[in-house]
Amino acid sequence: MNNNEPLIEFKDVSKIYHMGDETIRAADHISFKIYKGEFIAIVGQSGSGKSTCMNIIGCLDVPSEGEYFLGGNNVGKMNTDQLAEIRNKMLGFIFQQYNLLPKLNLEENVEVPLMYAGVPKAKRKELAMKSLEGVGLAEKANHLPNQLSGGQQQRVSIARALVGTPSVILADEPTGALDSKTGREVLKILQNLHKKGNTIVLITHDNSIAATAQRIIRLEDGHVVYDGPSDNPDAFVHSEFGLHAGDGGEEE
Repeated sequence: MNNNEPLIEFKDVSKIYHMGDETIRAADHISFKIYKGEFIAIVGQSGSGKSTCMNIIGCLDVPSEGEYFLGGNNVGKMNTDQLAEIRNKMLGFIFQQYNLLPKLNLEENVEVPLMYAGVPKAKRKELAMKSLEGVGLAEKANHLPNQLSGGQQQRVSIARALVGTPSVILADEPTGALDSKTGREVLKILQNLHKKGNTIVLITHDNSIAATAQRIIRLEDGHVVYDGPSDNPDAFVHSEFGLHAGDGGEEE
């Protein structure tokens, strides 16, 4: 992949689900490109298709129609093992609920992606400690997740996402389980990671969260209705009750 090629490309992607006699197009002919070093928010209300897009970008699902390229690789043509391999090699995930393993300490949690990648134990420990240091939690490396606050657990989740130096950091509602002050701290970490050259794709229903990105892709009913700078009022989700900002509404 050369630098002029997109890191992520959706070409006319659709995702179709069959529920009884009903056919649901969760994503309907979606096309966009994301380049290395961008900070993108994919934003939309419940049912907009943003979760479907996240699952496809994250190689957790494949398109029913159209093509998805990640680093020049056609993901839709991959089998389950190939999807797992590219997911582990190229993507770092940050989830709303942290998804830390309760019986492992922080260092061991951060090591998990490296273990799947076959990195030797001593090297895993070194990289995990460096990653924890990056989020200010190296001194708590031997603690269990339940000994931490929600904000600290999310920082561990960020350290885990970064440990394998992924091509893309995929953050799904990363502040959804946090209070507003802690949420702002997590967003600040993401902004700093972007400044260091990381590519970040943020999935959210919240306008105030989306506004921290450089560029917004807004979805409605499975379609892209806006793709452009985050400082444009058209970038934001409008609910039937007016501008949808803050944490109201459910995620898709």
